[in-house]
Amino acid sequence: MVNTSEKDMDALLEQVHSLHKKAVAGNTNAVQDTHQLLEQLRSNYPNQPILDAYHGSTMLLIARDETKPLDKLRWAQTGLELLDEAVNADPHNTVIRLIRGKSSFRLPEKHFQRAQTTIEDYTFVMDEERRGNGFLDKQLYWQLMYELGELHYKIDQKQTAIDYWKRLKQETSNADFQRLLHLKLMQIEGKEYVDPDPTPEMKSPISILISKAARATGNELQYWAEQRKLAKEERAEEEEPGPRNYIRKRRKKRWSY
Repeated sequence: MVNTSEKDMDALLEQVHSLHKKAVAGNTNAVQDTHQLLEQLRSNYPNQPILDAYHGSTMLLIARDETKPLDKLRWAQTGLELLDEAVNADPHNTVIRLIRGKSSFRLPEKHFQRAQTTIEDYTFVMDEERRGNGFLDKQLYWQLMYELGELHYKIDQKQTAIDYWKRLKQETSNADFQRLLHLKLMQIEGKEYVDPDPTPEMKSPISILISKAARATGNELQYWAEQRKLAKEERAEEEEPGPRNYIRKRRKKRWSY
């Protein structure tokens, strides 16, 4: 085990985050690089739930890229076990809950039964956001709300899914979300979809949301990493001697993409 300061751990997490973001985006080399890095880091720095969460998520990405069904299943199960251990070790950590939720969202319910756990993770993250303790911008908050509807629909809680989508439809004026929500509600009600605001040569709202979802975990965590760095700078300013020894209040930046 290697002794490490908070500064050292922040630097390591920035390195992990950078690789993990590329891995989430589909870079298979980055997946393997992240896996190897986290194996070494978890050996050197045990009892770090955030590293366990990143590694569990990376194992699910390995499963995503595997071609052999048994290997795919083995990596997925190992990754989920590690994600669960990370949450059990630090259940109030919003970042860890977000990593587990986003990593599990697209797993087939038939094989993994993770919808209810993901619902709990998303609900926790959104509740923290409403309390002012989160790091999501509006777009990402809306995306989690949409995906909560998908999760409830996946486990046959149709009315709850409808309620989430109708609530989101009222909260957002975003044209992409409005089209997507209109489509989903029409499908549930068995009606023919009519685009409420057709625009020629526009990508479908579903494809837009999926492309955003592919980047979501890395981008949300980037904001979290920046906030940690900012907090350290503010603490350093408090300790600075002389007449400028004061806390420089900064407006909290909301990350967006």
